[in-house]
Amino acid sequence: MKRIGIDAGGTFTDAVLWDEETGLVSSAKVSSRGGDPAGAVLAAAQRVVELAPEGSAGSIRDLVHGTTIGTNLSLERNGPRIALLTTRGFRDVLEIGRLTRPADSLYDLLDTGAAPLVARRDRFEVTERLGNDGAVMTELDEESVRDAVRRILARGITSVAVSFLYSYLNDSHERRTAEIIRDTAPGLAISLSSEVMPQVREYERTSTTVLNAYLKPVCAPYLTGLGERVEQWNPRVRTWIMQSNGGITSTERAARTPVNLLLSGPSGGVVASRLISRRTGLRNIITVDMGGTSFDVCLVSDHEIPLTTRSTSMDLPVQVPTVDIETIGTGGGSIAHVDSGGQFLVGPASAGAHPGPAAYGRGGTEPTVTDANVVLGILADGTVLGDDVRIDRGAALAACERLGNRLGLSAVDTALGIRRISTAAMAGAVRAMSVGKGHDPRTFAMNAFGGAGPMHAADIARELSIPTVVVPPVAGVLSAVGLVVSDVVHNHATSFTGRLGATVETQLDEVFASMSRRAVTGLTDEGVPEAGRSLVLELDLHYAGQNSTLTVPVGDLSVAGWSALVAERFHVMHEKANGFRVDGEPVDIAVARVSAIGLLTDSALPPADTATPTNPEPAGTRDLILSASETVAVPRYVRADLRPGDTFHGAAIVDSADTTVVIPHGSVSRVDGYGNLLIDLKGQA
Repeated sequence: MKRIGIDAGGTFTDAVLWDEETGLVSSAKVSSRGGDPAGAVLAAAQRVVELAPEGSAGSIRDLVHGTTIGTNLSLERNGPRIALLTTRGFRDVLEIGRLTRPADSLYDLLDTGAAPLVARRDRFEVTERLGNDGAVMTELDEESVRDAVRRILARGITSVAVSFLYSYLNDSHERRTAEIIRDTAPGLAISLSSEVMPQVREYERTSTTVLNAYLKPVCAPYLTGLGERVEQWNPRVRTWIMQSNGGITSTERAARTPVNLLLSGPSGGVVASRLISRRTGLRNIITVDMGGTSFDVCLVSDHEIPLTTRSTSMDLPVQVPTVDIETIGTGGGSIAHVDSGGQFLVGPASAGAHPGPAAYGRGGTEPTVTDANVVLGILADGTVLGDDVRIDRGAALAACERLGNRLGLSAVDTALGIRRISTAAMAGAVRAMSVGKGHDPRTFAMNAFGGAGPMHAADIARELSIPTVVVPPVAGVLSAVGLVVSDVVHNHATSFTGRLGATVETQLDEVFASMSRRAVTGLTDEGVPEAGRSLVLELDLHYAGQNSTLTVPVGDLSVAGWSALVAERFHVMHEKANGFRVDGEPVDIAVARVSAIGLLTDSALPPADTATPTNPEPAGTRDLILSASETVAVPRYVRADLRPGDTFHGAAIVDSADTTVVIPHGSVSRVDGYGNLLIDLKGQA
């Protein structure tokens, strides 16, 4: 059976066709379509099938899609008008928040913080109240719900969030409110906090639910329409959607909780990087994904994908399990400019797919990172990108020259400056993700992917003394590869207040049993066979009096005294994360979690033999400009011609259909049994 993975980016939409027995069959890039992203998905699917060898594109079972529609909506903050129904007296919880100030405006008395996604006039108080034990203190006033819904409809609002106090303990009032809304306004999209995030912390729960309501009117129709169009294209293909947690789910489930899709696209690359980590034996990998609009960094330690439940979107809290990715606005399309103070800057504004970099010939006139790489010879004049872009060096040179005139620099010096500034910004993001979290980057390898990632990876790695850079076989479309090797993942969580110990083991057994039943039902609904199902149990723990938690694996509940084993794991994890442990200090429980995993594919392919190293012949040379007065000719290799076991020394350029790899002087490069290009920057084979 075969699967198609399609990753929609800001500039290009990438696709791969994957065979479960042989691996990659074909890959393709097509230009993204801002006004019709689903059309780009279908075009990419059709293109990758057309590029497959004759007879190898049959038996396609799945199409797995990583989307940026939710990400773009949150970044641009141009979503629909929404409403909030909340417990009387709690209308302003979104403004009150945690009464903390962001570090970059700590002393700015005029900074009011991020504005809530729902205006105060569109927040409606409902008469009802639950106690902190979930008991009903004030019955739900159903007429106040109906009155609020009538006012919502009169204002043309299409989506509503419902977040009542303590509904994570008792969801009866929220469920009844949803029934009333459906009866009164059948077309209104509904997001219940007891479904989106049934956990303690009123502000974070309300914020996450409101964001779900904000995304739903845009994401749900897109996902539904995409599924229908894929079915028309090929009725035998089922559509899956990548989530922020690194697992996939059905379009129907994704449409109900689009807040889980904020990092849908970037998560695919991290999943693929975990596979590369396992295949290469490199336990610790820093992933760097540079596309057209952004640069994403993640640390894969001990072959495990890091998840966090403390992420933000638009500076607002989002507490759903998310791959821990750091993103900055530096990509191939990032525009270089001079600010009002005369400072030379790159990004975060991007040229996007249209008009794109000046070198794309689509009307862009401002110089971008891509234009700088073209001027410096990294991307050759006439190179074809995707399905309709041909690189024009003259246009890139003219764009850099115009900016250089304002800076008093030549076009070449301007291009060199753009590259240095963008590299420094990306190295800073990697430093924040590694050193800033207690990791030594020198003990990691760097996995570079995305259309622009391999062009900059070696410079970033040398800046941080990272010894090895890994460039996968189809680095420019690696996020799409991550989609086809992903499994179904559903996260379930519920608040649990208690002290970890033998006295709560029975209670936790019951809580985990209840969540496990729901988790298994979810996998059954997704069509996951019983043999491919597994459950992972976890607890969010903290020392008594602490505000932050760590998510700790529970293991086997049938082991006598399992809570003591969990406590010891917590102490070890706390020491690793914070530098100390407090033995004997009580450990409190905040949240119980169950992750349901459904295996859909097997990516365990054997490597090719690399016992006898070979020296490949370069396909020619490429002139790289190092300064206004220095140009060097370096060997140029074609990635498709490299074979497992190939080894070469020194500076080089490696061209492929989806990216270009820049290899610096003093390096030793070799191709492993899976086709990964391993670049040792210290010159050791």
